[in-house]
Amino acid sequence: MRRWAAALLLVVACGDDSAPPAEDAAVDMGVDTAPPPMSVLFGPCVQDSQCPGAGAFCRTGADGFPQGQCTLPCEDRGPCDDGVVFNHCLPDPDNPDRNICQQSCLNAQDCGRENYICVGRTDMRDGICIGFCDDDADCGEGAECNVHAGTCVAAGTVPTEGARTGEGCMRDDDCLSGACILEERDLPTGWNGGYCLGACRIPAGYNTNTFYSGDAYPTEQCPDNNVCYPADSYARGNEGLCLTACETDDDCRASEGYFCDRMVSLTSGDTKTFTNGICFPIDCSMRDCPTGYACEGYGSGTQRRFLCVRE
Repeated sequence: MRRWAAALLLVVACGDDSAPPAEDAAVDMGVDTAPPPMSVLFGPCVQDSQCPGAGAFCRTGADGFPQGQCTLPCEDRGPCDDGVVFNHCLPDPDNPDRNICQQSCLNAQDCGRENYICVGRTDMRDGICIGFCDDDADCGEGAECNVHAGTCVAAGTVPTEGARTGEGCMRDDDCLSGACILEERDLPTGWNGGYCLGACRIPAGYNTNTFYSGDAYPTEQCPDNNVCYPADSYARGNEGLCLTACETDDDCRASEGYFCDRMVSLTSGDTKTFTNGICFPIDCSMRDCPTGYACEGYGSGTQRRFLCVRE
């Protein structure tokens, strides 16, 4: 549209000495020449000039931030705080030579924007707000949603080939989500053949008493109707993991040591059985390993685990 408008302006300017100035003509023809409105720290943006503060810039949808997010460089958290909330000054994942302001949170509600979730960190009490998308419309112009990862990426870069949730993998890049649990990390993990994870937003219902309040694990949040399972928090809207949903062991990779787990142990000491389950590695202190695998114990005390390991 704008290229056609520019061409028409040239015709008018060349054919009539009384033609209005280009800016007036642009207004007359409905072309919006006004700059985008100013935003706020961690607010939406499409370009750097919208963001307040020295050196501030816009992390766009193509960078993984739905509808953009304003931030700025920092040496300490001073420029990141707003007088009420103490935000973080952390290394920029895209530029290790600087720190930038990152929004702190205890849950997704703290992030204050629809397509942002709270992800915990092991090195601090608070988490940080990151982008999360369900479809392309969440991301904004020039970006698309990788629904398996819940991440906005540059248009045309969503992977079309790779393993889906619960399928085998040897590295992160094997998975459509870009996240693989490896069979070994120094020691065996029990996730034989690797296991691709997906990403989701935790729905209401998870808690420390009944684990999940419904009769069935929630599946609406994940591609392929897989289960949305807590990652490090039960809080609604926080980051969750998509894991393979099942009804019987036959739905899982049983020949590699997986089974359909429909039962959880509750804090009360009781157990609860769901109508559907999740494909998890076998605890071989309770179940036999499949052919070609041996049962091995790792760790000590309450941390000791019994895993099926390739013979």
